[in-house]
Amino acid sequence: MKSKIIYVYDPLCGWCYGFSPVIRKIEEAYSATIDFDIISGGMVIGDREGLIADKADYILSVIPRLEEYTGVIMGEAYKSKLRDKSMYQSSMKPCIALEVFKSFNNNDAITFASEIQKAQYTDGDDLQSHEIYKKLIAPFGIDETEFIKRLDSAEYLKKTTDAFLLIQSWGITGFPAVIMEHKGQYFLIAKGYLPFDDLQKTIESILKKE
Repeated sequence: MKSKIIYVYDPLCGWCYGFSPVIRKIEEAYSATIDFDIISGGMVIGDREGLIADKADYILSVIPRLEEYTGVIMGEAYKSKLRDKSMYQSSMKPCIALEVFKSFNNNDAITFASEIQKAQYTDGDDLQSHEIYKKLIAPFGIDETEFIKRLDSAEYLKKTTDAFLLIQSWGITGFPAVIMEHKGQYFLIAKGYLPFDDLQKTIESILKKE
């Protein structure tokens, strides 16, 4: 049985955006021998949802360190929205969008999650808008009408909240996180941002286990 890597992320997690090039490179390197999955964590849901308001100043203060450490760049359009403090924050819709995407195309789910984050952090797009998902699914050849139908459905809302509960049952409260299943055992191989070389070394050491 093939080993499996599960990437736990949240679309509104800036460190997940920074980690995106790492996990995509890992998937590219190991996709022939390891199965990959991605699950949303639900970082900003319930009473955490709302206008970004005072959180904006903190996020702006963290961005320089995040950019320097991970190598990603936050776009000026996103930073501008932070400065005017009018951005509405909720993980729910982009998390549902990922769950819907997986129902059409599970193989490209990590790539799609990366594109969701790029839309916000590079282009400053509104992840609460249906229109952004129509744009994001276009390169994958997914039927737009059916995608939006599922995005608004109770079925995929439940699938998404079930995913949040699964992550909670694993004791994961921070993102990004990476879990590896190998020969019936589970290993937490990343808790927070991790550079590619460090993550690869951990994966290789687990693959050598009997």
